[in-house]
Amino acid sequence: MATASNGKEALDLVLAQDDFDLVFSDIKMPEMDGLTFLEKVRNNDLNIPVILISGQGDLESSIRALKLGALDFIVKPVYLKSVDEALQKIETAIAVEKESLSALSLLQEQSIALSCDSNLSHIRRIISYFNKFTQDICANYNLDGNKIAICLQECLTNAIIHGNFGVDSNMKEQDWAAFDNLIKERENQPEYSGKQVNIRFEHTPEKLQFDIADDGIGFDPQELPDPTNPESWLKLSGRGILFIRSYMDEVKWNEVGNRIVMTKFLNLPD
Repeated sequence: MATASNGKEALDLVLAQDDFDLVFSDIKMPEMDGLTFLEKVRNNDLNIPVILISGQGDLESSIRALKLGALDFIVKPVYLKSVDEALQKIETAIAVEKESLSALSLLQEQSIALSCDSNLSHIRRIISYFNKFTQDICANYNLDGNKIAICLQECLTNAIIHGNFGVDSNMKEQDWAAFDNLIKERENQPEYSGKQVNIRFEHTPEKLQFDIADDGIGFDPQELPDPTNPESWLKLSGRGILFIRSYMDEVKWNEVGNRIVMTKFLNLPD
């Protein structure tokens, strides 16, 4: 346990030790007030729970404290019951974080569906969204979450560029600048950018699966390069698919070739 006489001293303590479980801070302090202290803590990417103490009628500062990331605020005069309630909130929040992994054993099925138009800027947002669901799964089953994210990125990129935009992957081998320019052109043309990409995520006790479909004309999956051939990895075109097939346990396309289903088994079948 440590104490500080003002916000600046408190910030120096937090930055120096970085192992505090909880911080109680008054809003009004000399040298640095509690709101500035909280803002600087968050700007340093420290996720320490902070509870601010405010005076009667200082609702504006209390609301700002919550927006800045305070876990709670206590109004003066400070009663033991108020402190106890605040501590219970923290214990619950920490318990939820720790119990999220054990809750996976209770799962029957989780399914999420997303749809977006053909804009490459959507890819990062979609991956970030799904990471919230996959990070605990990957930790529990000792999977590489970064590789899952890369596989998803490759699928979405292929769906937009090669599927909905109809840009030939071999063009990258011949003229990369022309390849990029054609993508930019078609991203601004409604007949291409208006085409949809549909993503379905499924999680069961047996598997982690992504089903991605585009509105393109498709391709012949039989023409894909052989992932066991080292020369295939030297080519610019098709390397994303090679990565997917090397990490995922099962990769399938529909007959048309505009839908891919990639699966990572959580309990590998015998």
